[in-house]
Amino acid sequence: MPMDAASAVLQDSFLAPVLTSFADVCLEIDDNGTVAVAKVKPEVAADKEVQTWVGADLKELVDPGSARRLQERLEKFAEDAQGDAEGPVRWVELSHLRDGETGFPVRYAMHRIAGSGRILMLGQDQRPIIEIQQQLLNAQVALERDYEAQREIDTRYRILMDFTADAIVLVSTSNGQIVDINHTAAAMLDSTRAGLVGAKFADCFANRGTEDLLAALELPDAAGSSSSVEVESRNQQRLLHLTGKLFRASGEQLVMVRVVDPDHAGAGDGQLASHLRQLFHHGPDAIVFTDRDGNILAASETFLNLTDAPASDSVRGRSIADFLGRGAVDLRVLLDNARRSGHLRMYATRLKTDFGAQLAVEISAAWLDDEFDPVLALVIRNAASATSLRVEGPGPQDQNMQNVIELVGSSALKDIVSETTEVIEKICIETAIELTRNNRVAAAEMLGLSRQSLYVKLRKYGLLSRDEE
Repeated sequence: MPMDAASAVLQDSFLAPVLTSFADVCLEIDDNGTVAVAKVKPEVAADKEVQTWVGADLKELVDPGSARRLQERLEKFAEDAQGDAEGPVRWVELSHLRDGETGFPVRYAMHRIAGSGRILMLGQDQRPIIEIQQQLLNAQVALERDYEAQREIDTRYRILMDFTADAIVLVSTSNGQIVDINHTAAAMLDSTRAGLVGAKFADCFANRGTEDLLAALELPDAAGSSSSVEVESRNQQRLLHLTGKLFRASGEQLVMVRVVDPDHAGAGDGQLASHLRQLFHHGPDAIVFTDRDGNILAASETFLNLTDAPASDSVRGRSIADFLGRGAVDLRVLLDNARRSGHLRMYATRLKTDFGAQLAVEISAAWLDDEFDPVLALVIRNAASATSLRVEGPGPQDQNMQNVIELVGSSALKDIVSETTEVIEKICIETAIELTRNNRVAAAEMLGLSRQSLYVKLRKYGLLSRDEE
């Protein structure tokens, strides 16, 4: 093809509309990368800007990485031309610059125009594809979070069912079958959970039909009464009391039934104690019992794994503060709040080992207020993997804020704010107050301040209520 004819591919009145009908950006460049002709779809956002590329070096219109890729493709085309070969179609992705910054990515198919020194580049704008990919990624992350939340709820429900001393049965009102039952109720009905799930609830009792039993359970609940239904167990022929609560879940109507043996109200306590021992030794979360001063009385195997302790004897008698990231400050927060309110939920801190390793954890505490020997019960959950799934990655500014917040408790306040602004100082104080559940003494100790200095700063930033002032 003559040189002048070859160079007019994108200027041909017939070819140009055809090419731009399926390509967003069409360019003709020479072997050096200089743009000779540029055509673009009108609906592309950079329509007018592309027209200004004519006469410019294409390598200067893209970012450095794209420029290297383009140069490699041009060199390949030059090698093909020396060998009298047209060469295959080559693909390249270029990120074009707009106002000196990366503007939009385009994926080009590069074709050598026979008989000329020019290359035809047909490009597809990649921004819609990137946007779809981002939407798919966001949807995947949301699904993973929903799945994790569902698993967490299911775990809590399962532990609640097995941990409670009450005998609980969930019965479907549509067919009278047992949807779920805890082990306490299964033992009371002289069977196992696996053997009862899916069975007719009425079959567990003598002289009771499905419709009759369900009607008896639903009637008191519908009338706002809490009266129980007397039944006789089929296997053991003993009198039991049933109390029902009607509810709806996922479009299905269910009855939650509480089974009580009036003559042996504590019959399931032995099995419950066995279940609790198994949960303590084999549960996924660490369980620790301490005395009123925080000295460890007993620790589960999971706690030993988290702290790299060789055996339970090596931690028994030691203060739990030895394993907490903020030491005595964390212990005081746990003891004070648990003693005052009876429990403390989801206290975030770090668990450390004797070898210096640290792990993000969430601690729930309960004060077992025995008259002579009170005990602090701690459930410690590894929060490292959950935090990475639940929390979106922070931006640069949020990350800097988070890095400063994580210093609270490990450095004195004057060291933290020496290179920061008063905004950071306020965030640190608010974080300390939140971590200590508004315990000003513990917050002052955590920040390395005197109590008087803390109150001065609280007043300075308007963090004191009018009643306190």
